[in-house]
Amino acid sequence: MSFWAGRRVLVTGASGFIGSHLVEALLAQGARVRGLGRSRPRLEAALGAQAAHIEWMEGDLTLAAVARTACSGMEMVCHLAGHVGGIGQNAASPSTMLVDNVRLGLPIVDAAARAGVDRLLCVSSACVYPGDCTIPTPESEGFAGDPEATNFGYGWAKRLLEVQARAAMREFGMNVAIVRPYNAYGPRDHFELQTGHVIPALIRKVLEGDDPLIVWGDGTQTRSFLYVTDLVEGLLRAVEQYAVGDPVNLGTEEEITTAALAQLISELCGRAPEVRFDPGRPSGQARRRGDLRTAREQLGFAPRVGLREGLGRTIEWYMQQRILSEAGAPHAR
Repeated sequence: MSFWAGRRVLVTGASGFIGSHLVEALLAQGARVRGLGRSRPRLEAALGAQAAHIEWMEGDLTLAAVARTACSGMEMVCHLAGHVGGIGQNAASPSTMLVDNVRLGLPIVDAAARAGVDRLLCVSSACVYPGDCTIPTPESEGFAGDPEATNFGYGWAKRLLEVQARAAMREFGMNVAIVRPYNAYGPRDHFELQTGHVIPALIRKVLEGDDPLIVWGDGTQTRSFLYVTDLVEGLLRAVEQYAVGDPVNLGTEEEITTAALAQLISELCGRAPEVRFDPGRPSGQARRRGDLRTAREQLGFAPRVGLREGLGRTIEWYMQQRILSEAGAPHAR
C-alpha cells in the first residue's frame, strides 16, 4: 500500500506550477488532498476531472486564522505557496520578495505545528546559497554568507522558512522534510515574460518569433534544470524517507550554459533566430549545480527526464495551450 493512501494532506500553492503537479501525484497515490491556492479554475484546467476529488480552500495565507483552518484535521502539510519571480523581479525587489515570502511562511508552519500535524514539507530553494558557493554545492553551505546578490531577499526568506521549520520540529516534535530544489521547469510553468524564469521566457520568445533572441547575461552562466515530475517525486520521497529536519538538494547533474540552452530551445521549436546577449541585465550566479549525494543516499533519488526530452514536452504543452487560448477554450496557463 502507498505511504500516502488515505492520508489527509494539505497542499498550499495547490493551483501553482509545482503545486498542481504535486496534487496530481498525491491523488494518484490515494491521498485525501485539501488544496489551498489562488485559482481553482486553473487547477481544474490542469487536472480535469481529478479536481473534483480535492477539498478546495481559498483564503489569505498570511492570516493566522486562515492558516489554522487550513491545517485543521490534516496529517501532513506540504508548503509550496510563495511569491516567486524571475531573476529581474528578484533582483529589483529584494525587500518585497523577503517580506512577502516570510509572511506566507510564518503562519502556516506555526499552525501546522500547533495543530499536531505529523509531517511538514518545507520547500526551500537553491537560492539560499551564496554566489561563491562550491560547485557542486553541498547542503552545508546553505547559510554561508549572504545568498547570491540577485536572490538576496528571496534567498533569505527561504533560509528563515527553514529555521522556523527546524524550530517547530524542536519545540513541537513535528517531523520536517526540508528540500532545496534547483531550477524546475515543465508544463504549467509561468510563461509571463516579466516574471517567468529563463526556460518559459525563452520558449515564449522563440515561438512568438523574436529575432534576434535576447538572452540576459553573456551566455556563459550555467544552470542544472530539473523536470517538474522528477522534482515532485523527490518531494514525496523526502516526506516519506527523510523528515529529519536536514535540508536536501533536489536537482540534476546535467549542467548547461544559457547560450547552449537558447540554441537548444530554438532547435526544438524549429526556429533559428540570431541569439544576442545583454550583459547589462542581471544573470545571477556564474554556475549553479547542487551536490546530490544526500538525495541519492537518503532518498534513492535520480532524475528520469533529461533536458532535451523535458524541453520537448514543455514546448509541446505550451503550443497546445496557445491553440486552446486562440480557440477560446479553458487552459492551464
